[in-house]
Amino acid sequence: MSAIIREAGPEDDAFILALNASSEPALGPLDAESWTRLKTLAFRVLVSEAGAERLAFMVLIRPGSAYGSDNYAWFEQRFERHLYIDRVAVSPSAWGRGLGRGLYQYAFALARELGEARLTAEVNEHPPNPESLAFHRALGFRSLLSRPSVSGKVVAMLERPVEGA
Repeated sequence: MSAIIREAGPEDDAFILALNASSEPALGPLDAESWTRLKTLAFRVLVSEAGAERLAFMVLIRPGSAYGSDNYAWFEQRFERHLYIDRVAVSPSAWGRGLGRGLYQYAFALARELGEARLTAEVNEHPPNPESLAFHRALGFRSLLSRPSVSGKVVAMLERPVEGA
C-alpha cells in the first residue's frame, strides 16, 4: 500500500479520537480534553494516509517531557536518550498493509536524527495483545520486564536500540 506519513493537524483530531476509541483496550482511553493535553506534550503526532483516507496514527514523546504516564516515567528513570512511542493505531481495514511498519521506520529515522539511543514502548500483556507483541518482536524490540501499570493493565516494557545513534 502506498501511504504517506505526515504531521497531524487539528483536522485529524476526530480521526485520532475515533481510532483510539476503537482500539481499546489495546490503547488506553482518550477523551478530547486528554487528547488536547497529550498533543501539546508530544514531540510528534504522525498520521499515515493513502489517497485521502487516514488509516493510522502514532504519538511520539521525547525525554524530559512533563507527560504524566507512569509507563513513560519508568523509561525516563532508566534511559536518558530514548524516543517513546506513547500510542500507535492502525485502522482494521488497513491491517497487514505495512502502515504500522512504515510509522515505526519513520520513528527510527527521527530517533537517529535526534541522537536518541533507542525507541521505547509498552504493550499490554493483560489484557493480552499478542499481535502487538509479535509485531514489536519482529521489529527487533526486546522485553525488559513486565509490570503493572496504574491503568490496571500488566504491560511489557520494550526497547529497541537505534543503530547509528
